[in-house]
Amino acid sequence: MSGSAAGKGSVCIVRHSFYPFELNVKREAEALLEDGFSVHVVCLRGEGEAAREVVDGVEVHRMPVGHRRGKISRYLIEYNAFYALAKLRLIALHLRHRFRAIQVNTMPDYLVFSTLLPRLLGAKIVLHMHEPMPELFATMFPPRKARLLLPLIRLSERLSLRYAHGALTVTREMRDNFGLRGADVNKITVIVNVPDDRSFRLDRYEEAHARLAARKREERRRGAFRVLTHGAVEERYGQDLVVRAVAQLRKEIPGIEFRFMGGGSHVDEVVRLARELGVEDRVHFLGFVPFETMVEEILAADVTVVPMKANPYSVLVHTNKMYEYVALQRPVVASRLASVASYFPDDSLVYFTPGDAADLARAIRHVYAHPEETAARIDAATAVYETYRWSRERKKYLGVYHALLGE
Repeated sequence: MSGSAAGKGSVCIVRHSFYPFELNVKREAEALLEDGFSVHVVCLRGEGEAAREVVDGVEVHRMPVGHRRGKISRYLIEYNAFYALAKLRLIALHLRHRFRAIQVNTMPDYLVFSTLLPRLLGAKIVLHMHEPMPELFATMFPPRKARLLLPLIRLSERLSLRYAHGALTVTREMRDNFGLRGADVNKITVIVNVPDDRSFRLDRYEEAHARLAARKREERRRGAFRVLTHGAVEERYGQDLVVRAVAQLRKEIPGIEFRFMGGGSHVDEVVRLARELGVEDRVHFLGFVPFETMVEEILAADVTVVPMKANPYSVLVHTNKMYEYVALQRPVVASRLASVASYFPDDSLVYFTPGDAADLARAIRHVYAHPEETAARIDAATAVYETYRWSRERKKYLGVYHALLGE
């Protein structure tokens, strides 16, 4: 442990996810470490991972709980198991390290109450509301299954925000939505969901970018045109819309292909749809790929797509991948959702009507046919991104800690 880290004392981040693979938690933990804190992370334990290890100076404590998508009952068992184990681990860690602050990143919202004893002993609690849990829960599960739990989820959200000393969220729309449900918006700080710009920075990949640019010029001469998206493959994220758009464009753009990475419960449906529409040779599912491979796939794309469908959840959030595409200066076609359009004007992204495959095909066609305009849009999106890049949001993030801790 460095002298500077010991100087400001210890903090902890709790997240029902994996570390260091959860990049948002990683950037936050490293920001706190670089600011002079000793940093601990309590998280899930994946197969083959150590129960405890130090990752780039961050002490990681992994609970013996995995993660699988599934039925509501599966989520409840998993959330409650992690809650119980994290609560016990936090008590033990706090008695040893006397955390000055503990940050809990949702979901679930009630995970914040695992900090009760440290809070009573003086630790400040920061609640990072990554998701609007009532809206997401209602989107993920049929109403007949969700309706019994939704009142409890809404109550949990209100009590969690009241319990925390400070709160973070990812868009102005999310903050305002919490306010409409009774939260004190004055203690909620918006930290935009951007990637760490030390990893997502185009000049870091100059060699790969130059190599790929040469290959892309050759591919373009042959008529190839790559459409790409990555991340969770779920019905609400709209990968099926891209398949339908590709089917509509295959005659106009003979070399079009759709490449998508990640995983989720909707993969088989997307692949089946491609087969039914006769475009299985143009749709390529890459699964989970290493980080560097993912970056190269993004750089090789002719157009990136954020096809999220409209629902009560999607109109409040931004997807992290949208900012990753913008950071790597790729053209972005995106659903016109209120939360996105309020940040990015019409001259920066190419918008389409959410859920409308024909309009998505129009937007992709527009990018294909107007390369000069597309380049101008990339410049405009980059200018917007500059105002929210992590090196700027990081200062706001650390400012929340400085204010709560009186520094």
